Amino acid sequence: MAGTRSTIALAPTSAPRPRASGIARIRLSHVWVATGVLIPVIVIAQSPLAAIDLAYHLRAGDIMFDTHAILRTDVFTAAAYGRPWLNQQWLAQIIMTTAFGLGGWFGLVALRAFLEALVLTFVFLACRAAGAATKRAAWLTLTGGVMLTFAFKLRPQLFGMICFAVTAWLVARRRTHPEGVWLVIPITVLWANLHGSFFLAPLLLGLACVEDRWARGRVSRTLLLAGFGSLLATMVNPYGYRVWSYAVGLATNHVIRNSIEEWGPPTIETVTGIVFFLSIVVVAALLIARVRRPVPWGSLVPLVVFLAIALVALRGVSWWTMVAVIVLAGVLSDRPARLERRDPSGRINAVIVALLAVVAVGSLLRWMPYTGPDMPTGEQLAFAPVGITRDLQRTLGPGEVLFNAQKWGSWLEFEFPRNPVIVDSRIEVIPLSVWRNYGAVSTGVEGWQATLDAWDVDVAVLARDQQGPLIPKMQADPGWRLVYEDAEGLIFRRASTSAGAAPVELAGGAPLRSSR
Repeated sequence: MAGTRSTIALAPTSAPRPRASGIARIRLSHVWVATGVLIPVIVIAQSPLAAIDLAYHLRAGDIMFDTHAILRTDVFTAAAYGRPWLNQQWLAQIIMTTAFGLGGWFGLVALRAFLEALVLTFVFLACRAAGAATKRAAWLTLTGGVMLTFAFKLRPQLFGMICFAVTAWLVARRRTHPEGVWLVIPITVLWANLHGSFFLAPLLLGLACVEDRWARGRVSRTLLLAGFGSLLATMVNPYGYRVWSYAVGLATNHVIRNSIEEWGPPTIETVTGIVFFLSIVVVAALLIARVRRPVPWGSLVPLVVFLAIALVALRGVSWWTMVAVIVLAGVLSDRPARLERRDPSGRINAVIVALLAVVAVGSLLRWMPYTGPDMPTGEQLAFAPVGITRDLQRTLGPGEVLFNAQKWGSWLEFEFPRNPVIVDSRIEVIPLSVWRNYGAVSTGVEGWQATLDAWDVDVAVLARDQQGPLIPKMQADPGWRLVYEDAEGLIFRRASTSAGAAPVELAGGAPLRSSR
């Protein structure tokens, strides 16, 4: 009996504690993760889509769906029609056009939110793999997400950012999961068909080799072979090794560097530039503060390399941002004892996570009326002039050639597929001589009328901030008449032509296809 009583007495203390189930198992660490990923998505959902880097991709994707072939020549502009186009971003165009076909503009916004969440998720995972505890990794991800708001635009670069984040994660975990670096090779194949930043894949692996050699005195064979395989994988695309000349050509094209702000070096004249320089100060201060535990020089090599890339071009700040938070996650990692800090679970955590998810989804609801191709109203679509578009829809005849503000070129060739423009966002495709003449016309240099005659321009769509000097000269010229104007710009038509004039036969044959 005594033994029985002893057994009964011990039973309550030895019985397992009931495990929480369902939402009660959501921990505080999960709240931090949701905060780091979803808050930037919520903030960016309030920003408009930018047609300047989107519309012509949708047009190209639609043509490829219709022809079942990769678009390799310019079919958008009158001045460069038929010229070869190394359309390296063809796969991104297919994906975006698919989203547009399934859900219209709402589908594109949903795609943007999904891609942003993927980027931040893999940045978080990379921070964790580098050694940061969940809370610190979430805060670093949130900081990086806020800094990346300028780069989170729906364009091929966003696909490149996903490839970069996934590669950075695989590299960060290479010592615990060395076989994972092999996955960088298929990722590079996709990357080489999505965006021109594909060269960053072998660069990340190469920097990992340098870091391991510096810190450990050796480099694993797996890492070396994966780096070589990634280099070869960049050539698995319709253009082979020529994608490298494409990437180098973009970086060295002086028209691009002089005319597009994000291709120039960062300055304190832009918000992104100010944030970038502040980030350098913060990163340096955090590293200097580790006096008792100096940072290994090998860990700083990626930071220095991507800092140099960012100093050359503003668009490089996005790569610097992701690398900086991952490097900080490693060098400022918590000690093992701190990794076991209290991480309570409970329903309140589930409520917070659910609330963040609901707000993230709800931030997309304002786009619900635009599940088709109809142009969004208000300021939801940037670089797409509403009033000018509506007037052209009423008056523009098929085949009429448009002299246009460059920032609207992408939108005009999407909205009016039967009307070639003079220039658009593909600066590398259009000849330098055309850009020189375009600049001369836009500034009203003597002889602008003859240039428009040579281009067979029927209608001029001018932006007040890009063709300001030309506007008064065109108003005073009897060969042109003003047919529309608003706060954004003006439309002029040749005095000798009228709306609905006979179509102009384009060199190369068939009329351009509609993206609708």
